[in-house]
Amino acid sequence: MDKGLNANNDFLGQFNQEEFLMEAKSFFEINRKEIGDVAKSSEKIVKINFQEFSEFSPRLSEYLLERPEETIQVLEIALEELEWAPKKARVRFTSISPLQEMFIRNIRAINLGKLIGIEGIVRQASEVRPLVTNARFECPSCGTIISVLQFDKKFKEPSRCSCGRRGGFKLLDKEMVDAQVLTIEEASDNLSGGEQPKRMTIYLKEDLVDPRMEMRTTPGSRVKIIGILKEIA
Repeated sequence: MDKGLNANNDFLGQFNQEEFLMEAKSFFEINRKEIGDVAKSSEKIVKINFQEFSEFSPRLSEYLLERPEETIQVLEIALEELEWAPKKARVRFTSISPLQEMFIRNIRAINLGKLIGIEGIVRQASEVRPLVTNARFECPSCGTIISVLQFDKKFKEPSRCSCGRRGGFKLLDKEMVDAQVLTIEEASDNLSGGEQPKRMTIYLKEDLVDPRMEMRTTPGSRVKIIGILKEIA
């Protein structure tokens, strides 16, 4: 994992990368016992209460809401650098700011890329299937290995190699995780008379499709989802 952060990135503002990581580590030190228990049980999931996180560091919590993917990555890097924390830990927030909780019908383009919370009824749940998250290719011309992160449903290949070659790359291997797709519908008690409920597609992966979660995501279950809003094709 690349642990470098661009200190000139607007995301960091007046933080430099060391300050960012140190503040994240300080937060985890406060919760050392709980996180240590996670490591002892051989689990990988570190759960964080947003209110506690926000009270500890308003700046980090603001970054989380505005740039959630980058912030969570920093938190996971900080955990990796703590000897007593679980290795390859994943961070999950169990709550969110009330200002980020919204109805599906009120979601707009301004919310793309942000951390939001929605509530609804599970109407459909796919089977758990493998999902490609990263693929490595080899350039036949020069032997360069090219990694391509897979964020969308359509499998992506390299557009070109540094040697100038375009296309015809050899697939070496894929990194995969378990994933599931849910369709969530607004609950009727959140609607005004005559309104039709809106729906949203939810993508779950890794620990969120653990067998222990299946009872919570069966059709008819009422769920609260905290996640990052993304545009899909």
